[in-house]
Amino acid sequence: MTTAIILQIQETAQMIGNSSESGEITLPIIDLVLKGGWIMAIIGVLSLIAFYIFFERYFVIGRASKEDKNFMNNIRNYITSGKLESAQALCVTNNSPIGRMIAKGLSRIGKPLNDINTAIENVGKLEVSRLEKNVA
Repeated sequence: MTTAIILQIQETAQMIGNSSESGEITLPIIDLVLKGGWIMAIIGVLSLIAFYIFFERYFVIGRASKEDKNFMNNIRNYITSGKLESAQALCVTNNSPIGRMIAKGLSRIGKPLNDINTAIENVGKLEVSRLEKNVA
């Protein structure tokens, strides 16, 4: 294996030496990839996996971060007018991490404040783990 690597280095050095006489270096990228051997295939596969993970997470987090500008105002209006069921229905139809956290808080109304905080924190942790899925 080391012999093959040394031979590749020597061939590349000869190509560079020959082309430097004419003043320009022309080594097509496809030749570099083919001379890289099996290690280039591994690097290529790992690069494709990295691109997939990056773009998949980018779109998932982008979708999760979209928020309705009037969402909290509508929730506040429903709560002040005593329409808790309508507020919970709005949270369910919103289908976002914020909506699920608010829905859990609304479902705990009437219970001690510590229970409400704990429930919202637990839902928040679940949402974070859902957003971190496929990363680790």
